[in-house]
Amino acid sequence: MNYRLPTINDYEILKDYVEEHYSNHERSISASLGMTNMKYEDWVNKVNRNSEKPDDEWGRYYLYLAFDEDKLIGLLNIRFDLTDNLKELYGDIGYGVRPSERRKGYATKMLEYALDVCRRKQMTEAILGCYENNYGSNKTIIKNGGILYRTSYDELKLSDEWTIKLKSNYYKIKL
Repeated sequence: MNYRLPTINDYEILKDYVEEHYSNHERSISASLGMTNMKYEDWVNKVNRNSEKPDDEWGRYYLYLAFDEDKLIGLLNIRFDLTDNLKELYGDIGYGVRPSERRKGYATKMLEYALDVCRRKQMTEAILGCYENNYGSNKTIIKNGGILYRTSYDELKLSDEWTIKLKSNYYKIKL
């Protein structure tokens, strides 16, 4: 898979991505940070700016388009500069896969990549959340070492909150 920040030229592929969600009766686009609630050009500028410079709401983050060859598979949001309050509410990582590409292992690959980014940012753990009945996401988190630490109510839905301990890429070798 390939990951990159969005550009102005991605308008058509993101429009197609959103329309697929809408045609699947999904009105919320996971990991998009408000893409459908603002002018596209403003959203692209904000996402690119916030990868370099923090804002008051989300700090610094990466919002990557995740591709398999030339096809946009999903969105991956890595929020590595959150306040403790926002970390508890939203978690460090968010991802979404287009409906036609679910159950193919893409979410697992996206989360693995996000965890590697978090390790490079010297994070020691990542917090993730998803609705309790989102069995696919729960399975993805568990496959990547997630441990359930809390279930809470969020907008009349039960939300599971997970933590993943991030181990160093360095190994001790006994001689």
